[in-house]
Amino acid sequence: MFHNTFGVVRPTMTGGIKLSESRWHHLSYTQREEIGDEDIAKEKLRSKQDDYALSDTRMMQHVLELGDQITNSIQTVFPTMVLQQILNAIAVRQLIPKGVHESELIWTILGFEDDDADMDELRLQVNNLVGPAGFISMEDGCVGGFIQTAAKANGDAQTILPMGGRKIEPSVGSRVTESAVRGFWKGWRECMGV
Repeated sequence: MFHNTFGVVRPTMTGGIKLSESRWHHLSYTQREEIGDEDIAKEKLRSKQDDYALSDTRMMQHVLELGDQITNSIQTVFPTMVLQQILNAIAVRQLIPKGVHESELIWTILGFEDDDADMDELRLQVNNLVGPAGFISMEDGCVGGFIQTAAKANGDAQTILPMGGRKIEPSVGSRVTESAVRGFWKGWRECMGV
C-alpha cells in the first residue's frame, strides 16, 4: 500500500527481472519515469489511499546519484541474502534460519565514503521506508505473517498459483512475474535433491 500511495513504485513505471544463468538468483528493478495526471488516473489501484499523507516527506526524496533512473533495485542471492537499493537507501539483508519456526534478519545499511552530511541524512531518512522498522518493511513482514499463518492452518493442503505459467524467464518492461520465485524454488529443489 505504501509503495502505491506515495509513488515509490507505480504500475506505470518500467522495470524488469533479470535472472542468473542458474535461475537461482535474480535482480528486480524499477525505473523512474515522469508521469502525468492521466497516467495516475489510469492506475486506479485498490491499494492506493488518496486520503493518506506524510507530515514529513524527507524520506521520499531521491537524488539520482548512480547515473541511472533506477528507484528500486533488489538483488537476491540464493538462498538468504539480498542487496537492495531503494531510492537512496542501500542495504544488505541476511536471513539466518534459527529453526523451523524462527529466523533472524540482519540489516547492514551502506553509504559511500565520499557522502556528505546531507547525503548521510537522506540515507537515514529513506531507511525509514525500508529499514528494519520501515513502513514498507512492516507491510512486507505482515504479508509474510499472513501467508505463514494460512500455510500452517492445514498442513495437508496444497495450493498452486501458476501466475504466468511455469517458465523461469527474465522479464523486461515489467516486474509482474513469478519467475524469480520459481527460480528460488528451482535452486531449493536442486540443493535438496528433490
